[in-house]
Amino acid sequence: MKKRQTLVNVCFLLLVAVILGWSQQNPPQQSAARGKVIELGKIKIDARIELPQVQIIDKRMPPKFKEVKAEKDFGVELAGGLEGFQFKAITSGKVEQIKNIKELLNRKRF
Repeated sequence: MKKRQTLVNVCFLLLVAVILGWSQQNPPQQSAARGKVIELGKIKIDARIELPQVQIIDKRMPPKFKEVKAEKDFGVELAGGLEGFQFKAITSGKVEQIKNIKELLNRKRF
């Protein structure tokens, strides 16, 4: 059995070597030599552009959105009711006023 496998391997290698040697001896022929000009006669090419024969149908379900209506009443702005400033302290009475600021600023530091 080993002799038969060895014989098959040797024959395969010999065949590959012969094919490679033959391919190197016969390089592929070039169809036209360099510098040679081939002139062609008039050729008429007809073409027709067609639209694709495909129909695209959207099979998704339509979304269920409520209709949005944006309405604003400008009556208050036109009447002049908002002309004053509205100031709300963000400290809500937690910050106390400094009593002797000049003494604090003139204090010796470092």
